[in-house]
Amino acid sequence: MNYPRNMMENIFCSVRTLIICVVVVGLFGNNPAQAIDDLPQASPRKGQQILWKVESPLNTVFLAGSIHVLQKKHYPLHPVFDEAFNQSSRVMFEVDLDGISSPQAQMNMLRKGLYLNGESLPTVLSPESYATAKTGLAGLGLQIEDFNRMKPWMVATAVMAMELQKLGFESAYGVDRYFFEKAQAMGKAIQGLETVEFQLDLFAKLSPSIQEQFLLQTLEELKSLGAQVRDIVKAWKQGNVQELETLLAGMEEYPELNQALVINRNNDWLPHIEKALQEKEPVLIVVGALHLLGKDGLVAILKEKGYLVQQLSFVTKHNGESVH
Repeated sequence: MNYPRNMMENIFCSVRTLIICVVVVGLFGNNPAQAIDDLPQASPRKGQQILWKVESPLNTVFLAGSIHVLQKKHYPLHPVFDEAFNQSSRVMFEVDLDGISSPQAQMNMLRKGLYLNGESLPTVLSPESYATAKTGLAGLGLQIEDFNRMKPWMVATAVMAMELQKLGFESAYGVDRYFFEKAQAMGKAIQGLETVEFQLDLFAKLSPSIQEQFLLQTLEELKSLGAQVRDIVKAWKQGNVQELETLLAGMEEYPELNQALVINRNNDWLPHIEKALQEKEPVLIVVGALHLLGKDGLVAILKEKGYLVQQLSFVTKHNGESVH
């Protein structure tokens, strides 16, 4: 089974995107978009972005919340993002994106995502779950037989990648990909906080029962994926922390996923961020927006540790001017 390079990257990006979409899944009943509209909304400060400036006595770190798949129409980004990039000496990402399409990454994905011991979806899922998954895939114009060798998490991830692509959301336009290519072009140092294998293991190591539930719920919620993703992107573009945190609140319904996909990773990244705050030149850190929000988010953690943290609508240049 060989995937073209763009499909491989979309699948890997959908692993990260699924972390965000899990938050939306099932939160608002049958009409998530309507439910979000019914919530009381705070008015974000004009021009405010999902970008924070974190200061220690020694250095400045910029935390940029990424949407991993976007459309070309969502560019250009607000100038505040590029100004933070320009001020930074190096850029940190969840993963080194160069490794995503490598032969080693593809081998790891197939090794972790396929049944290699004779098992298959019909033998692993209950008859009822298999029938439900078959119906769900048929509704998307797909045949479950084409996915029988894939583990449930891999089926959910692959189908998510396909559906996002149908909607025009591409990893090529993700915020992390934008800054990764920009850093490469300018010769800035790049660091990945995690390996590709680690990100795959986030799902591969989930218990079989959680994987089964994850697949069925993903297939159900793909019916309204377009509205869900548009709501996330709209709130992100507006810098609307309250709305994004409302979406984030649903993660508490999935404690095993929340611990593995969000809390543990935030805690793992924190020492890298604090180390950067002890350096002499500013650093830009680009991670999924989900990781910056809520009581367990990096913004709240860094505030509690006593760092000066400010959500930005502009960045002050070294000469004292500002970009709005």
